[in-house]
Amino acid sequence: MPSKDSHHTTNQAAGTTRRLWPYIKRHKGLASVSLVSVILFAATGRAIPLVFGFAIDKGITQKNLNLVYYAAGAYLILELSRSGFAFCKDYFIARLGNRVLFQVREDLIRHVQNLPARFFDQTPVGRIITRVTNDVVSLQDFFHDGVNSMFVMSLELLTILVALAYISLPLTLIIILTLPPALWMSLKISRQLRADFREAKSKLSTINAFTAESLNGMKILQLYNRAPHTREKFAGYSEEYRALQMKTVRGFAKLWPILSYFDALTVALSLFFGAIFFTRSQITIGELSAFLLLAQSFFKPVRAILERFNQFQNSLASADRIFALIDEPEEILEGQRFATTPLKGEVEFKNLTFKYDKESRPVLKNINLKIAPGESVALVGRTGSGKSTMVSLLQKLYNFEDGDILVDGQSLSKLSTQELRQRIGVVRQDHFLIRGTIRDNISLYNEEISNDAIFEAALKANCDDLIQRSGHGLDTLVEERGANLSVGEKQLISFARVLAYNPDILILDEATANIDSHSEQLIQEATIEATKGRTSIIIAHRLSTILHCDRIVVLHDGEIVEMGSHQKLMETKGKYWEYQNQ
Repeated sequence: MPSKDSHHTTNQAAGTTRRLWPYIKRHKGLASVSLVSVILFAATGRAIPLVFGFAIDKGITQKNLNLVYYAAGAYLILELSRSGFAFCKDYFIARLGNRVLFQVREDLIRHVQNLPARFFDQTPVGRIITRVTNDVVSLQDFFHDGVNSMFVMSLELLTILVALAYISLPLTLIIILTLPPALWMSLKISRQLRADFREAKSKLSTINAFTAESLNGMKILQLYNRAPHTREKFAGYSEEYRALQMKTVRGFAKLWPILSYFDALTVALSLFFGAIFFTRSQITIGELSAFLLLAQSFFKPVRAILERFNQFQNSLASADRIFALIDEPEEILEGQRFATTPLKGEVEFKNLTFKYDKESRPVLKNINLKIAPGESVALVGRTGSGKSTMVSLLQKLYNFEDGDILVDGQSLSKLSTQELRQRIGVVRQDHFLIRGTIRDNISLYNEEISNDAIFEAALKANCDDLIQRSGHGLDTLVEERGANLSVGEKQLISFARVLAYNPDILILDEATANIDSHSEQLIQEATIEATKGRTSIIIAHRLSTILHCDRIVVLHDGEIVEMGSHQKLMETKGKYWEYQNQ
């Protein structure tokens, strides 16, 4: 009776093949050539023992050397052909697999880029990296272990059984009796290994997530002298992963003696019962010789299948995780287009209440705020008061159910997300820089932004000292994550980027945090220039940076508690006054 594992693996393989089929269909010619190569490879291998049997019966025993010569020539042709088919099989399957995986990886990256912000809030970066890197590599094993091993070896086993039955059906039935116990014992080991494989994969994801977290915070870990503790924790994870890997190694080591025993048993049974059949004239000496050659090969594909069984399950598990990620619902980017271009910039929050999940308390409570076109509004409040959540909702990073947000009188829920974000420029505290030039970091490779626009934006953001200092201008190299720049310089480049994109609505989300006073002054000058005639929402902890704003909105515990100019709020001596005097 087939085991639950074999049923499960068969179902998994069928499911993975169904998911990969649209990719494979794009390369029908390559897939067809691969299939034909596999069939011919298996067929030529089975023909060789039959040629030997024919040579013994019709040539050697009857002393007909001509037939022996022909048989020898046929053998050479078959061996050369089999070698050629083996090359074609390996080459075309690998080529097909590489093309399919290239497209899967492209679709995976595209899909990840279209996932909503909530997904990234709930999913560790290391886990996503594992899906895009390690699991895609494991999916490549689906073609190696699944197609080039499991499928090819299964076809080899089938053709061996057909050839054996063609020579002697009774003798074939006898050696088939060795299969059930061999499979039962081997699959029993596989059942023990499968949980270890899955746990090892999970542990590897944990290691990747921990590594990404540690590297991102390495300066803090060094500052607080926690690097040794981090190394110990990493060593603990690595030891657990090593122990799981060794359990799988021990399991694989058990397969060899089991399969070797049944391999020898098959040949012994073939020889013993074959001799009996020969004495009864039920089989010729040539047929018995061919049968023994085939019997020696009988457990080779079985061994290959069982050896690859767990790796195959491993690749199927990776495929499941990849397609689970691909099945994550994307953001809905389509919607109505704006009625006017450019935008007037009117923004209105109407009775807006929001919480990140159903179980948590509301982050925003009945927010009502109307921002006129060209008005600059500062959002002030303690950490967790809802400032960043408001601008995140304006960018449609999260969906909300209670209340509405209007841009130029149009409901945000009906607007095109892609077009909306093209009209909104954001400068955040956690700046994003890529390895490249200053020009690349300002334009982000957008060819629609001219060099003149990039240079003008850099000047408005007070980047002139930075681009002149190295002598390379806008072609000054920026290292990974801006490692060769100060915090202030990184912020200036981020500011230049948003100016180059010339948005209709500007959001500065604590853009002057964690910078020195000189850089703050430079950004203040650029901010005043950039907000002229443009709707601007500014979030800042440094209250000195928002004195120029037309209006200041004070939030506390998700509610608007005060609103007005700096002078008016200072006169009322409320929350804003408290913040100023802390």
